[in-house]
Amino acid sequence: MAKLKLELENENEQTVVYTRDKVKGRAVRKAFQTMKKIEEADYEEQLDTLIDYVVDVFDKPGVTEDSILDGIESEELMSTLSNVITDVVGVDPEDADNAQAKK
Repeated sequence: MAKLKLELENENEQTVVYTRDKVKGRAVRKAFQTMKKIEEADYEEQLDTLIDYVVDVFDKPGVTEDSILDGIESEELMSTLSNVITDVVGVDPEDADNAQAKK
């Protein structure tokens, strides 16, 4: 079972933690669609696609495009968003890299 966690800094510079204890199969399907779309997109489209996916999968009022863009440090943004997808599909990014290297 996927358990998701997203930490965002609010306007008062406090960290707010959002969690999702249960994720339905539809989120996995959409994750695969998102990954495919990312492969064919430029950097800005990749970012927008990831943000849309994270907003959709968390489905909480505090998780919005603006709260993500304003609440995650720049150097952590892409990895944080990508980790949500890998958590949903149950893939360890390090294992995926190792599997690719073996091919």
